[in-house]
Parts: sequence; C-alpha cells; structure tokens
Amino acid sequence: MVKYFSIIILMIFSLVSCAPTPVLVKEYPLQINFEKTPEYSVQDKLANIPKPDKLKPMYVKISGDDIQIVETREEATHILLVPKEYAKIGALLKLAKTYKAVAIEQEALVNTYIAQINGLKELLELERQKSQLYQEMYVESENAYRTERYQHNMDNIANKAGHYVLILGSVALLLFSL
Repeated sequence: MVKYFSIIILMIFSLVSCAPTPVLVKEYPLQINFEKTPEYSVQDKLANIPKPDKLKPMYVKISGDDIQIVETREEATHILLVPKEYAKIGALLKLAKTYKAVAIEQEALVNTYIAQINGLKELLELERQKSQLYQEMYVESENAYRTERYQHNMDNIANKAGHYVLILGSVALLLFSL
C-alpha cells in the first residue's frame, strides 16, 4: 500500500512539474500624447497692437509775440499737436518698441535654428567617423583573421612535415636495425 501511495505521489509531482507555466498577458505601454506647441506667428503679435491714425499737426509761424496758423509746412516755424494727436505719438513709440521686441525674438529663433543645423552637421560628422571606424575595425579584424588562418595553415604544414620526418626516420631506423 505504501508502495502504491509513493508511486502515485511521484506521478503527481512529475505531472505537476511538467505543467506549462501560466500565460503572461503582455501589457502594452501607456499611450503618451504630447500637446503640440503652437506655431510662432509674428503677424498675430503685430495684429494685436492698435495702430494709431495718421497725425494731423497744426503748422504755426511764431514771430515775437505773434502766433499765426499757416497751411504749408514750408511756411511754418513750429508744429503744434493737440493732446489727442500727441497720444498718437506715444502709440507709435509703443508700436516701434514692439517691432524691436519682435525683431529680437526673431533673432533668437533664427539663432536657435542655426544652432540646430550646426548640431545636425556635427551629428553627421560623428556618424561618418563612426562608420569609418567600423570599416577600419572590420578591415583590421579581417586581416587578423587571414593572418591567423595563414599561420595556422603554416603550423599544420610544419606539424605534418615533422610527423612525416619522424615516421620516415623511424622506418629508416627500423630498416637499418634489421
């Protein structure tokens, strides 16, 4: 009875140990979504700036205590601006400062683009050096393999020649000794 019981236990262990491992469900990596960076547009920035109307100056001619309003610029000695027109000059200055800021940002963007191009050129040069290095390593390993093979063949020839000399010498000694 104990004999049958031990055989049944051994069979159970052998069947369980040969059972396949459970199937592992492969989980896919999480989807990563990046928000696209909006394109830089100078036109949008410039469109947001209010543009002033054209200035309407008053031309005056001042001589002593006498102030006269004249029609043409050539006759005038001074230009007068009412406060509303003077505010337009402030708006023009603000517009000029904004154009300057946009130009500085453009310079930074262009310099970044140039830096990217230079980085890509450097990467290309490194890739070219890497491929040349791999080519040199291949040639060196091929030459080393051929040299090793040649030396191995020469060793085999020398070994076989030595065996033939020993065999011939043994046969010659055997013939002389008879």
